[in-house]
Amino acid sequence: MGKAKVNMVIRFLKGMQAEKVNVLGDEETQKDNELIQKVIEDIELFYEAELEG
Repeated sequence: MGKAKVNMVIRFLKGMQAEKVNVLGDEETQKDNELIQKVIEDIELFYEAELEG
């Protein structure tokens, strides 16, 4: 996956976190957003070389 795609996926997931908070509230989405954050971190680690280049 190219750098642009990786960044697009990460931006999408971060936007989804924000949208969940806007729609459902902070308390309702805390666990979901923690899981999404773990996915973001996993993607960043997996594609670390591509993101730096």
